[in-house]
Amino acid sequence: MDSPSEGMKGSGKHVSGMELKYQGRKTSRANSEQRRRTILEAALRIVVRDGVRGVRHRAVAKEADVPLSATTYYFKDITDLITDTFTLFVEMGAQKFKAYWEESDSMLKIAMKELEPSEAASRQVFAERISDLAIEYVLIQLREHRDYLIAERAFQQECLRNENLRPIAFSHQKFFLDSLETFFTKIGSNYPDIDAELFGSIILHVEYQGLIAGFDGEIANKLRAMLKRQIELMLGIYH
Repeated sequence: MDSPSEGMKGSGKHVSGMELKYQGRKTSRANSEQRRRTILEAALRIVVRDGVRGVRHRAVAKEADVPLSATTYYFKDITDLITDTFTLFVEMGAQKFKAYWEESDSMLKIAMKELEPSEAASRQVFAERISDLAIEYVLIQLREHRDYLIAERAFQQECLRNENLRPIAFSHQKFFLDSLETFFTKIGSNYPDIDAELFGSIILHVEYQGLIAGFDGEIANKLRAMLKRQIELMLGIYH
């Protein structure tokens, strides 16, 4: 699991236009903040290994190598601990997703310069390039951030049971969809919000398939074809 790049504040933090609020005890000293972060990172590792239901004060204290009293000091109950663990997860994901698409922006600009919307062949080449960009993103997720994807699905499932997590889940989803909507606006979509929803669903499905079946050979070709076909339809390429 990646480590967060900045400290957390109990009162809240803005990440790429998103305000994330932590529920646990506020901290003011650097060493206290570090211990709090250590506890939440340990909880995330448990989520990946055992699911959200595996997060318990005693289990987290053992994983973090801190006294049990430390987890109960920073988090009065298990609900606060799970909620703040999900908040940290969303914060980390927003930073990672934003960094990737910022790095890919130059590739998008080059593809946009070469796109001639009135020419079918040009749109086809553009669809190929955007498909490659999307596949690269999924491959990076599966190869370098597999734990993140597992945790994401564990939290999604827990949101069905725990309504306290739902506002955080909506923030996580909104950042993802807003980023995709910006992308589709740039490439000239007439319905960037709808295309973002549809393409986001395809990406999540492809990631899930990659997690359970791998992402090599025939499976990789099939998943790439799914992404490419969705992009072609959004660009008005029918064949």
